[in-house]
Amino acid sequence: MYRLGIIEESLENAKTLDFIKPCFFSQRIENMPEDVYPIWHINEYHVPDEKIEEILNVLKEDIKLSWYIHAFSDRQLFVVMREKYFEISLQRDDTWDEMIQYGIEKAKIERHFIENIPLEV
Repeated sequence: MYRLGIIEESLENAKTLDFIKPCFFSQRIENMPEDVYPIWHINEYHVPDEKIEEILNVLKEDIKLSWYIHAFSDRQLFVVMREKYFEISLQRDDTWDEMIQYGIEKAKIERHFIENIPLEV
C-alpha cells in the first residue's frame, strides 16, 4: 500500500482526482498566504501496490510545472513531476540525482523543495 499526497492546486484539472477517488483517505487545508494559491487542499490517498504506477502515469500528465507529487511505502518512494515520475530510495542517495536534476531543469522546481522529500503527506 502506498500513501500518496496530492495538493489539489498542483493539478491542471481537478477532474483528474475523480480517477483516484476510490483511494481517498483524508484532506487537510493549509493557509499559504505567501503562495500564488493562498489556500492548499492537501489530499491523502491509500493506493494498492498494483495500482500505483497506473495512477502515477495519469498524474504526470496533469501536474503543473514547478510542482511535484510523492507516494511512498515502507520500501520505496515515487516522485511525480510534469511528464515523468521517478522511483527512488526512501533515504537520499545517488538514486535521487536524476530526479533532482530533472526537477530543476525540466520541471522548474526549486532545488530546496526536492532535495528533502518528506515521508509524510
